[in-house]
Amino acid sequence: MNDKSLELSNDEAVDYLKDNVKIHDKIEISYNRIFAEGEILNMDFSEYYGKPGFKILLNLENDSSNPTIEIDINEVRDDLIEFHHYPKNGEDVFITIV
Repeated sequence: MNDKSLELSNDEAVDYLKDNVKIHDKIEISYNRIFAEGEILNMDFSEYYGKPGFKILLNLENDSSNPTIEIDINEVRDDLIEFHHYPKNGEDVFITIV
């Protein structure tokens, strides 16, 4: 199966994550010097310090020492490099940040 590829700005990529990624989807995400891959366990859109928040709880694959991490997407917005979205139902999408 061929992946769908998109080139998006940082803001468009964050909007894509908010609108398209769902709990139980798998994702590979690269930001700054970090690479993480795993299953989305939760997405939190709560308000933090008076500003809208966006955090993803990710169950890491092949990591037994600390299998879950929380990524504050708004905090790493400017450091996003790329991500690969594997929806539970649908076409795989590869996003490059330009």
